[in-house]
Amino acid sequence: MKRNFASQQEIVEALSSISKEHKVISSQRRLKELLSKLLRGKSVGERRLRKIAIDSGIVNLKILTRESKDIFNLDRCPVCDNRIEAIGRKDIWGEVTKTEFICRKCGYRSGIKRRVPTKYVFYFKRY
Repeated sequence: MKRNFASQQEIVEALSSISKEHKVISSQRRLKELLSKLLRGKSVGERRLRKIAIDSGIVNLKILTRESKDIFNLDRCPVCDNRIEAIGRKDIWGEVTKTEFICRKCGYRSGIKRRVPTKYVFYFKRY
């Protein structure tokens, strides 16, 4: 059985249609369910949907996270796959220490201890 995947254009059109009815969608899974109803038979993965929603500019994203035991060692954002920027601060001896990691594209933030995304809240922009 061959799967029929939705194109990026179809997903963006469906997102803008959803934005007319909803201001906030409180989970990525709920957004996918609403999108699947509009696309009728075409499939899209949650990660791909999240990336297209961020890239399209239709939504603002709030990322809820939890702290992991791991030390931060990523160079790509776990939310949108963009490059992570390390922010450093000078300590009292004048040495620069990395204290925060930020994605400028989606707003993901982490400290020295890695913060793992647990939930996404989608806020639709009004035009």
